[in-house]
Amino acid sequence: MKTERPQAEITLTPTEKDFIQSHLTIDINELILKAHTFPHLNIRKLGQQILARQKAKKKLPEWYANDSLVFPPALSIEQASSEAAARFKASLMSGSTLLDITGGTGIDHFYMSQGFDRSYYCEINPEVSQVAAHNFNVLMATQTTVFHGDFLTFVKEFSEPVDWIYADPARRGTQKEKVVRLTDCTPDILAHLPVLFAQAPNILLKTSPLLDITGAVKALGCVSEVYAIGLGNECKELLFVLRRDTLQQDPIRKVRLLDQEGKAMASLDFNMHDEQQALIAYKDPQRYLYEPHAALLKGGAFRMLGPKFEVGKLAPSSHLYTSESLAEGFPGRSFEILEVCKPDAKELKKHLPTGQANVTIRNFPGTVNDLRKKLRLKEGGDTYLFATTLSNHKKVVLVTKKC
Repeated sequence: MKTERPQAEITLTPTEKDFIQSHLTIDINELILKAHTFPHLNIRKLGQQILARQKAKKKLPEWYANDSLVFPPALSIEQASSEAAARFKASLMSGSTLLDITGGTGIDHFYMSQGFDRSYYCEINPEVSQVAAHNFNVLMATQTTVFHGDFLTFVKEFSEPVDWIYADPARRGTQKEKVVRLTDCTPDILAHLPVLFAQAPNILLKTSPLLDITGAVKALGCVSEVYAIGLGNECKELLFVLRRDTLQQDPIRKVRLLDQEGKAMASLDFNMHDEQQALIAYKDPQRYLYEPHAALLKGGAFRMLGPKFEVGKLAPSSHLYTSESLAEGFPGRSFEILEVCKPDAKELKKHLPTGQANVTIRNFPGTVNDLRKKLRLKEGGDTYLFATTLSNHKKVVLVTKKC
């Protein structure tokens, strides 16, 4: 097995570190234009580091705070897991040996490796693997070995017992376009499952949040759990736990809404049988309105939110919920309904003296911009409008404020 050692150009000199730290808020284009004023520094290299750190400030606070780490290009930072998501993934696995077959920035690997006696990171891009090797050394991840090369060679030549394999296939096509389907990603995990399961009984697979869960479960055929990970207001990623001896057709779906430490603030576990059997009441708007977190909707929790949180649903396809009493802890945004109006500019104007509102559309014709133009509204303010369709097919605009 080939282990990469960081080469001299990967490291940062004390002068370069000081320059980066003192220019973290600068506009990179402005810095490039002033490159001639720093004749003894590689401004392009340092500019890339500054830009990457700017992208990482909120996403990777622990790495951002370490001035000895070398960051990959800013695009890689944008596509990488957040520190919170990486910490959560680390909580799902532990054991003696971990194989990470898609290396990348090494953020996931660093946190996951802490639950193992030994971990092996594989990355086909030589520059990326050198950066990872350097960073693992800085972070004193002494249990990690870096391998530069093709993952199939890596897996087939590996002779030790393995507990877990981690895979985060690249979601870019041949023309650098974004792809979602498993068969379009690199590597194609579906094509290589037999080889992977010959090496390890457990696989954690990270995918795009846009991937169809039902189709993926059917194609993979060995899924025991699916995690829909929410951070902020978004569903950031899907995680499929694959087990060699599992033939589960309706795996448990686990929605986790994470805080910045990677701990679950809210969670919901169910399978699709539970969802289909849940009794949901369709109701007209009451005092409170609830917009489920995107991760709940991605996970497929529509009907079961009703009995779980004692709320009614406005309509089968609206995915907005309502109740007379406030449903404490509802996983999403909660609003108090002030008025139920027709989608008419004259009527709404009475409730929007500033002409400002935040607009959301659910099961309503047109786009947010179309409605904003029709109602002659500016973005912003403390009022939230929800344009939607009720169970009697009536089109309405709900005027609300956040709880």
